[in-house]
Amino acid sequence: MRFNPGIIMVIGLLLTGCVDNQTVSVEGKIYAVNHDNNTVVVYVGDTLTEKQRETADFDENEKNIEAFVVQAEEDTVVKGEVDSFNDLKMEQKVSIKIKGDYEKELVTIGTLFDNHDKLPAYDTEQVTVVPYSKEEIVEEMTVNKGGYGEYGLYIYNFKTDESGQYSPPDSTKIIQFQKVVLTHASDVKNTKELLGLYDDSPTYIITDDKGILFKTNNEKELNAFVKELGEKEKN
Repeated sequence: MRFNPGIIMVIGLLLTGCVDNQTVSVEGKIYAVNHDNNTVVVYVGDTLTEKQRETADFDENEKNIEAFVVQAEEDTVVKGEVDSFNDLKMEQKVSIKIKGDYEKELVTIGTLFDNHDKLPAYDTEQVTVVPYSKEEIVEEMTVNKGGYGEYGLYIYNFKTDESGQYSPPDSTKIIQFQKVVLTHASDVKNTKELLGLYDDSPTYIITDDKGILFKTNNEKELNAFVKELGEKEKN
C-alpha cells in the first residue's frame, strides 16, 4: 500500500495540534492571589508529618512543599463559587486547568512564603473554585490519637470584654486539650452553614480523632460535658 505524502503531513500537523492544546487539571488551595497582575499561588501539598506541621520541627532548607504559580490571561475562564478573577481569595479550593504538562516539583517553605518568583510557573486557561465539604472541615478539626491530650476545643465567634481580653471557659482547666482554637466562621470554607454555627453567640465544639463529639452555645453545658469526659478518663 502506498501512502500519499500530503496525507501524512496533514496527519502530522493534526497530531502536533493535539499536543499543543493539551491541558491537565491540578487541585490545590490558593495560598496567595495578586489581582493586579492576575497571578495565583497554589499550594498542592507537602511531605511533612502532622507533628512537623504542628510543631514546625523541620529543616526550612529542605524541599518539601508542592506549590506553583499560574498566570491568568484575558481568556482565562473563572467558574465555580465565584464569577471573576477578582473574586478569588486565599484558602479557596481550586482546580487549575494548566496549558501543557504539569510536573510535580518540591520547593522550600521559604520559597512558598517569600519568593514566589522561584516557584514553578504555568499558564492557565481555567480556574474552578471547588466548595469545601463538611467532612473536610471536620477532618481538619480532629486531633491525633495518642497525642498530648485526647480532645480539641474549637470556640467560634468568641466574645471579648471591654478591654479586648478573652477569658477561656472553665472546661480548659478541667482536662488537658490537645488544642484550643479561638476562631471565627470562614466565608471561604462556609463553616457557618456546614457546621451549623449559632447566630449571635459563641459556638463550642469538641473533637477527638474521629470527628465532632459535642457542640453547644451554652458554656455551662460545655463545662458539664468536659467534666464527664474528665471523670471517664480517671476510670
